[in-house]
Amino acid sequence: MDARRVALLCLSAWESGDQKIDTVLERELSAAGLDSRDTALAQNLTYGVLRWKGRLDWVLDQYVKGGLKSLPIPIRNALRLGLYQIDYLDRIPPRAAVNECVNLAKRYGHKGTAGLVNAVLRNILTSLRPDFPDAASDAVSHLSIVYSHPRVLVERWVARYGPDMATVLCEYDNEVPRLVVRANAFQCSPSALVSALKSEGRETRPGRYFGECLELTGGGDVTRLQSFDAGLFQVQDESTLAAVKLLDPKPGEDIIDMCAAPGGKTTYAAQLMGGKGKLRAFEVSKKRAEMLVSNVRRLSVPNCEIVCGEATAQSSAPADGVLVDAPCTGTGTLGRRIDSRWKFDLRARERIREDVEDLARLHPRQVFAVQASRQLRLLLAAADLVRPGGRVVYSTCSLEPEENEQVVEHFLAKRPEFALDAPPPGVPSMFVDGPFVRILPHRHGIDGAFAVRFVRREATASGGDSTHG
Repeated sequence: MDARRVALLCLSAWESGDQKIDTVLERELSAAGLDSRDTALAQNLTYGVLRWKGRLDWVLDQYVKGGLKSLPIPIRNALRLGLYQIDYLDRIPPRAAVNECVNLAKRYGHKGTAGLVNAVLRNILTSLRPDFPDAASDAVSHLSIVYSHPRVLVERWVARYGPDMATVLCEYDNEVPRLVVRANAFQCSPSALVSALKSEGRETRPGRYFGECLELTGGGDVTRLQSFDAGLFQVQDESTLAAVKLLDPKPGEDIIDMCAAPGGKTTYAAQLMGGKGKLRAFEVSKKRAEMLVSNVRRLSVPNCEIVCGEATAQSSAPADGVLVDAPCTGTGTLGRRIDSRWKFDLRARERIREDVEDLARLHPRQVFAVQASRQLRLLLAAADLVRPGGRVVYSTCSLEPEENEQVVEHFLAKRPEFALDAPPPGVPSMFVDGPFVRILPHRHGIDGAFAVRFVRREATASGGDSTHG
């Protein structure tokens, strides 16, 4: 099995079902037995086609009678693979790319579909392509097609940030994401991690905002490194550290992480606590709880109790601090989660999360409101877990107001005994936006995130807090 066939199988399986592309790619690569060069090509083809699917599909629709949707899924992906190689891979001669994709169409279609793929791709090579929509007169259509993003997101971003900043945001999403790791203080210092990685042939550079972080150059699967197995680091974008810095867990405190898997924020909280105190990590998904257990053990975190289930006031003693890293639409991480952007397309059949019901039948604009209702329920539950004088941090990796500021507003209306609390000095000042921590990919060059800290007022002299609103 060659790289192009693996890519076609991955793309077709993803489009036909509801699995994440990383899961599909891992499965197909395991079965294919490719060498390292072909593995890299299969990954490039799979991720590249998904990243640029919107633009590729628009071009192909101009050349396919009846449009790309009229074709069987494998043939659509044979065409996408061909056009992606023609437009984005300089080392592959265009005619070779066409021939390989025609062979794929023969294998997964018939003589007629192979002829169609050949005709369409050769027509693209030899004809003058249609112009994209004009940026000045129709910025939304232009950005959506040229930068391969769902229209529903581009409309929102143009309205919020303006066309120029929306363009920069889309450009960021289409870059190959940085590979960042956090040095695990229970095992080594950042400088010791640099040396360990260098001994394994990996070059690094310092993180942009946090001294614990290093950027690895060259990509690749770092989970195969000896230093990973030894627990010297956790793969973790710098944006994820900000919410934990906002929580500011201290040695000896009692801290709860309500949505803990896969464990990056949990284990960083334990690190800031110096392994002293009590850290309770909750995760409702059994599969994700297993990932959490694996990371906590690998990193040798000494003070973490893991619970597969929900955190409730009945089962948990009041804590000094509670972190609610809520499931969200993830619009701040679309550059890293390449297939996630297409879940906002009404035609998509993916799920928002593995552990919630299928939302594919919803209009894309409804997705944000549905997620916000879940997030508010989690935040209200967290309010019952913290002692008077304690704090709650709510965080998402979303850029959308419905999941961020509007959830905060609804929470404060329902729980008047809580007040917004200013970020502590440990949070980088460039992330502070009034009472909020706001990280924007197009401004800060890392994944997007939002976080806010609430403090629960002390009980009144008569005893007890304010009642629920």
